[in-house]
Amino acid sequence: MKIKACTGYELVKEKPNSPEEFFNRSEVVYEQDGNERSLQLLYVKYFEERLQPLISEQLATENGEQLMIKDIAALAALLQLKEAQKRRRIYMNNEENFRSLFQNMDWVELKEIWKKAKHR
Repeated sequence: MKIKACTGYELVKEKPNSPEEFFNRSEVVYEQDGNERSLQLLYVKYFEERLQPLISEQLATENGEQLMIKDIAALAALLQLKEAQKRRRIYMNNEENFRSLFQNMDWVELKEIWKKAKHR
């Protein structure tokens, strides 16, 4: 599997009564078996706000840059969840499930993958 891009963004409210502003979307584009695929992870923004202080040390890169959870969440899902490779979209509405993506994470590997994808 070859990671081509990792990105994340906060959703913007399109209609006055929509709840989109409460969600973030993370996306990873990768190549597997010669096919380009993507995985989108949609999750409640509040989960990220609660998790950020707990893993902020792990999100710091060697050059002092701070990774954003929204930029790496889909990559974490791809690395941690076996079923993620068979899916195009995942919605997480449970904070414990979201946190589990970052438990037992090989942060050195994740940062290396992210760094290579960023410079493509």
